[in-house]
Amino acid sequence: MTTIGIAIADDHPIIRDAVITIFRNKVKWKILGEANNGIELLTLIKKTLPDIAIVDLEMPKMDGYETISKISALYPTIKTVAFSGFLNKINQQRAIKAGADATISKTGTRVDLITALEAVIRSEKYHSKEFPNFYTEPLETKHTLLTRREKQILSLIAKGKTSKQISEFYNISHWTVDKHRSNIREKLGFKNLAEMVRYAIELS
Repeated sequence: MTTIGIAIADDHPIIRDAVITIFRNKVKWKILGEANNGIELLTLIKKTLPDIAIVDLEMPKMDGYETISKISALYPTIKTVAFSGFLNKINQQRAIKAGADATISKTGTRVDLITALEAVIRSEKYHSKEFPNFYTEPLETKHTLLTRREKQILSLIAKGKTSKQISEFYNISHWTVDKHRSNIREKLGFKNLAEMVRYAIELS
């Protein structure tokens, strides 16, 4: 049986330990090393040349998107699995554009992770079924649903501005700002403010 080498990058040691535990005592899979960020992962990959790299999307120094893009360019035969604690249509699409062969959520099960790895080794794609239609709703198309003012407000939301600060910046009422925020959530299909804030930050 051919052993499949895995490298993992995540800035949370407890997450790395959990993943390593999944593959401990499994003959088919072998963890070749772990990294705290993208820069460390690229150094590790250069030394070990794994078959698969599991990459957290949110890491210091070099995030998962840039890391995946560099791996795809420098080591096209290495499969990349994007790993996120908050997987949504936006960051899923960004990861895929960067070159990820699979995108999975940290809230999934060990079966999800192993299934994703088995798929990419077969040169197949695997993406979380939480958002199966991400490819029918490209980011650019969704963003064009917003009015000019809504886009401006979304930009300020990404900068951490409150409704009061936004109302003062544009000299409009607090009620008007809240109405715009409500329209943005409705148009883009967000369930709550947290999702909208994440979208705004990733878009900026």
